[in-house]
Amino acid sequence: MKTILFEGKISKVAIIKILSFFSKKAYHSKLSPVVYKEYPDPKLPAENWVRVKNIQTGICGSDMTFYRCAQGPSTAFLPMPCSDVTYLGHETVGEIIEVGKEVKKFKVGDRVCMRKYLSSCELKGYKEEEFCDMCKIGNYSDCENYGEPSKINVPTGAGMGDTYIAPEGQVMSVDGLTDDEALLIEPFAVSLHAVLKHVPKPNDKVLVIGAGMIGLNVIQFVKLLQPKCQIYVMENNPNKHAFAKKLGADQILIGDPYKAVANATNAKLYQSGKNKMLMGGFDVIFDCVGKGTLFNDTLRWLKAQGTLVKVGYQMTKTKFDETPIWWQGLQIIGADSHGLEIVNGKPMQTFDLIKDMMLKKEIITDGFITHRFPLDDYKKAFKLLIENPRDTIKVVLECD
Repeated sequence: MKTILFEGKISKVAIIKILSFFSKKAYHSKLSPVVYKEYPDPKLPAENWVRVKNIQTGICGSDMTFYRCAQGPSTAFLPMPCSDVTYLGHETVGEIIEVGKEVKKFKVGDRVCMRKYLSSCELKGYKEEEFCDMCKIGNYSDCENYGEPSKINVPTGAGMGDTYIAPEGQVMSVDGLTDDEALLIEPFAVSLHAVLKHVPKPNDKVLVIGAGMIGLNVIQFVKLLQPKCQIYVMENNPNKHAFAKKLGADQILIGDPYKAVANATNAKLYQSGKNKMLMGGFDVIFDCVGKGTLFNDTLRWLKAQGTLVKVGYQMTKTKFDETPIWWQGLQIIGADSHGLEIVNGKPMQTFDLIKDMMLKKEIITDGFITHRFPLDDYKKAFKLLIENPRDTIKVVLECD
């Protein structure tokens, strides 16, 4: 098994953090904690596991976080015990080449995508009766055993490699979909999960910050689920404006963001030196970027009783003024990954909803994949994403 992984040794991460201040070439050097390794093919650790041969995989923002060693020392992740190794690649499609004797849903030759990838009860080898409350109901991304030790002691691999092994509950059939559609299920699911956290009401004014992969699909799903709202987009890359409008954006905000928000929402803008505040603003904001001072600003761009859905993130501690939260009664909702959704009173997995929409041709899937590289050229792919992110939406590694 050949697989790309992140070796989480503090010394290695620290070296890259220091060197990257002087040159971005450090990310691609031999000192990087992201390495391409080969292991003897592991045996299936249990009879309900499968072996998957990868066809192609997408590069996600979380993969970029590992590659750039962007994790900060003061985040909530730091106290958690973590494995020495994290296998990269979860936006993936592949073919099952081996099944355990107790596998019920799949057979050799079935095409699948990877549904679960965050450390959860099932992936740690726990029995169903040992699952935490979140995993029992299907919210695997909110697993309460995240920091507990795994019972699986073999290399599993993931999407960035030739093969990986997984419990059958980790993968999902993509029968009826193309390889590209199957690869896109995971990032589409992230966007749908975020929108389902807070579906706007009719006539709401909605701001989507960022028109990357996740932001573009937030636009698409907001318009699909609530066509009577108005969607505004804040994206400094003009190359993505046309695609945003194709997916449902009504207006692109240009220029000074505070003035643009004020003009779009008829809000009153007040300023004292560099300190700015709006009275009025958007009903709902989906922050799909989550960097720098943006959190501080988004709180000031919401109208009273407005809602911020926090989708984008940075793995470092940040500072913000909390005044608007209590002063104006704001609601802040975190949206991570995907899991259990309640749609029309019925529980469904986000992945199943996306697959159904794709099969019914209810959503646009063309135009998202912009670049392809052979797996062995993964450093070139990451280099493109670091140096020319404006030119990309989804970069794919071909594993065959």
